Amino acid sequence: MKQAERVFVCANCGNEFNKWSGQCPICKEWNSLKETKSLKFESRKGGRVRRERVEVVSLGSVKQKTEEIFSTQIGEFDRVLGKGMVRGQVILFAGEPGIGKSTLITQLMGKVGGLYVAGEESAGQISLRVKRLGLDINKFGVLESNSIEELVDFLDRVTNLPKLVVVDSIQTMVTEATTGIAGSVSQVREAAFKIIEITKRLGMITIIVGQVTKEGDIAGPKLLEHMVDTVLYFEGDKNSDLRILRVTKNRFGPTDEVGIFKMTEKGLMEVKGEEISLVEDGKDKVGSAIAAVIEGTRPMMVEIQALVTECFGPMPKRVFSGIDYNRGQLLVAVAQKVLGVPLYKYDVYVAVTGGIRVEDTGADLAVVAAMWSSYKEKSLGARKVFVGEVSLLGEVKKVRRWEKRTNEAKALGREVVEMGNVRELKKIVDDRS
Repeated sequence: MKQAERVFVCANCGNEFNKWSGQCPICKEWNSLKETKSLKFESRKGGRVRRERVEVVSLGSVKQKTEEIFSTQIGEFDRVLGKGMVRGQVILFAGEPGIGKSTLITQLMGKVGGLYVAGEESAGQISLRVKRLGLDINKFGVLESNSIEELVDFLDRVTNLPKLVVVDSIQTMVTEATTGIAGSVSQVREAAFKIIEITKRLGMITIIVGQVTKEGDIAGPKLLEHMVDTVLYFEGDKNSDLRILRVTKNRFGPTDEVGIFKMTEKGLMEVKGEEISLVEDGKDKVGSAIAAVIEGTRPMMVEIQALVTECFGPMPKRVFSGIDYNRGQLLVAVAQKVLGVPLYKYDVYVAVTGGIRVEDTGADLAVVAAMWSSYKEKSLGARKVFVGEVSLLGEVKKVRRWEKRTNEAKALGREVVEMGNVRELKKIVDDRS
């Protein structure tokens, strides 16, 4: 018998509480507790529901099958996942609106085939995208439904079980097991639980498409990321044709790899390491510095641009695009202290070209160099590459995979500048005077 009671669920971490409070006791997020119904299942004797028969499986008796891992037939996708998709795997695939999530998922299904659960689009709209991408339309099965129960019933009774199921998106799916509108904390949590349960039971592979908030996090409870096996982020600048696929959680493979794609009229094309070019060759510009960063296991040359201009307001502006805001503030403070730049009365704008986000601390030196170049109104040299992590004392430290970065720079006809302190940037500019 089901009994419902009122509980409060944190929209950030997904934990439940008996009473409301202004701050979540677990994740410390303010005003995140939402009232909802909690369903408890009781047996006739008042105890918890038990299965009639419980079996313990010995791992030694489990026979591994060669078909447990399936290739996506997209090299960059396989690189991110490890060797491919694993039977029974649940993947949460998230990205900003318009970045190309549906395009990549459609291309993946065009290779593997499967069932597309269309919660946001109609079958006709999906058909138009499939034809535009030049894919085999016979590999697609489309279920136009927002109901989790309809999806579960279909999968339980179908004889030819699809290898891959795509749910687009989890925020549009609803289940009768709980109350609330589609996209609410309780609906997202219960819908994801039912999808994961049937995926494991039937041995399919399920990709759950998730929406992203304006802060860049996956919409819904944080518990959603803990429930799935793999979490993928698809990112990039919509004004640029470069897209990067990152993995932040992976139970069956690495978490330090990235896949790189290029958006074209025919869809997303794989970009090999030697084809990555985010820097205009031969251009010597003021306020520009080249950095060699590591994306996954591959080196990549990126251009970091800075604009340091006099501030006429009471508070100078600090705008950072493509790098962490707090890291950018730290580097501004180091430049002001060590290089003697009076940035307290200057606006500072820093951007990474190509629309990618750089998390590698090896780009620290390039950020400081670009700010110094803009402040002095002098270029640093078109062939110089700045690599190094900058400490609070202005020291420049070597970063991981140093040789890989230097070899990549040499292969492109560039030279990595080695220095022990950011003060040495003054000499580079003076030598070019």
